[in-house]
Amino acid sequence: MIPFMRPALFALVAVLAGCASMDRTQCASANWYAIGLEDGARGQPLERLGAHRRACAEHGVSPDAERYVAGRNVGLKSFCTYERGFAEGRSGHGSAGVCPATLAAGFQSGYQRGRELWDLNRQLSDVQKQIARSKAALKEGIPSQRQRASEVERLEDLARESSELETKIARLESR
Repeated sequence: MIPFMRPALFALVAVLAGCASMDRTQCASANWYAIGLEDGARGQPLERLGAHRRACAEHGVSPDAERYVAGRNVGLKSFCTYERGFAEGRSGHGSAGVCPATLAAGFQSGYQRGRELWDLNRQLSDVQKQIARSKAALKEGIPSQRQRASEVERLEDLARESSELETKIARLESR
């Protein structure tokens, strides 16, 4: 899959999942504060209420937007933390920008650190793949002495780069 298409695919899946988020019984007996609380704690954007609204409209039920927003705001307090930002960034997730201004700085700080770790680990993985390919090429045998010397030099550069990345990761993880 093309890397830049992943966020769009995840957004589409989230929208489709939201359309079927609630059945007739759930809509009729919904505790909108609790639903908002759960959505906020999961970092769902406010647009999630629209998905609930569409799902429940099929059953003639309208969400209590005021109760939902009140619950979501409380839920966001548990989502919008430095630790959660770090976990989201380290997992390679996008920053949804759902945190209110009063909580955004801590979340973003953690997110940036986590995302830096994710990026470094991705780079390290790419370098390790290149090292494996280089070693395989050398093992198979490169007929030209000049090409072989060039590949050995490339392998040494890759090994240095790998070591530097491992050092950066260790430093960042120890902070």
